[in-house]
Amino acid sequence: MNVAADARAPAIPETADGLTPAWVSQALAAGGRPGVRVVAVDRRRIGEGVGILAELHRLQLTYAPEAAAGPSSLVAKLRSPSPEVRELCGAYGMYEREVRFYQEVAGAIELRTPEPYFSAFDPASGDFVILMEDLAPAASPDQVAGISLADLTAAIDGVATLHARWWGHPRLAELRAIMPSVVEPPYAPHGAENYRASLPAALEALRARDHHDLARIAEKVANAFEAMLAAIGAEPLTLGHGDFRVDNLMFRPTPGGRELTVVDWQIVMQVRGPYDVGYLMGGAAPVELRRANETALLRRYHGALIRQGVAGYSFEACELDYRRAVLFSLVNWVEGAPVLDRSNPRAVALFDCWADRLAAAADDLNLEAIVSG
Repeated sequence: MNVAADARAPAIPETADGLTPAWVSQALAAGGRPGVRVVAVDRRRIGEGVGILAELHRLQLTYAPEAAAGPSSLVAKLRSPSPEVRELCGAYGMYEREVRFYQEVAGAIELRTPEPYFSAFDPASGDFVILMEDLAPAASPDQVAGISLADLTAAIDGVATLHARWWGHPRLAELRAIMPSVVEPPYAPHGAENYRASLPAALEALRARDHHDLARIAEKVANAFEAMLAAIGAEPLTLGHGDFRVDNLMFRPTPGGRELTVVDWQIVMQVRGPYDVGYLMGGAAPVELRRANETALLRRYHGALIRQGVAGYSFEACELDYRRAVLFSLVNWVEGAPVLDRSNPRAVALFDCWADRLAAAADDLNLEAIVSG
């Protein structure tokens, strides 16, 4: 259990200053670890420029000697301090979705996720908190430097297993209230509006980096948005992570190989499977690495789907869905660029390299043709 439904559940802290020993003790007890008593919390901010939609803190915990044992460290996830980011996350229900993912879905998927100790969401304020397993020494590759071929292959193998398991699954219908398809609210009413509102600032940023061709495509996407959404939200659907990028992939060496854990489930959705693959390859893979391995990796992904029971899905359909996914990742870039904290060098570098890779992929994959019909 990771959420308390009784009066023992503590109020959600607005900031990390509220992560006191007493609060953490209450939260762990409410989440199913009665008898713990934390006497000291050593808090350190982590993921700056990575957790751009929320704050992440690592908590080193000291317990009273006579109390029950608990995790020696954990990671706390809280709302962003930025009102603009909170408004964006509220429009898409991101904070509530991640809390409910850990409460109701995480135990039933094939990808490893952090163990949740406590999670809660307040619909009145929009505040949330998740206390989860500290995955150290597992670490993410550097998204700015770009993912390696070995890690990219492992990530695609892992997400293929997730997609194959949930491909057209009957349970998707009952999960729509938690994680809708991209053609349902909140995407349908908010997506096009948010994109068009974000476009002027994003175009300015693209042109400042001399990505004039990508800016032209971004303008065309504004007119084709609904059609693009319909294409990536057409049956058959599967469960997609939605933000499948390097900073959300944690790797840990084990005797059996590198263990993958996937974090940050704020945008988990029902979508065409290659959405996650295109999002990762278009934004995280160095340009030359993608060019050299793109077709082979896409065939590997498609082959994994077929071997695990997906039928009636040709490689040609997979390839088109992949191109649409790379193009749709431009939507995420455009919507994120205006709320980017430009005082944070890491966040700026992440968005800059993402734009550079998308510009190259747009040319290589002739993405403009998708929105020029």
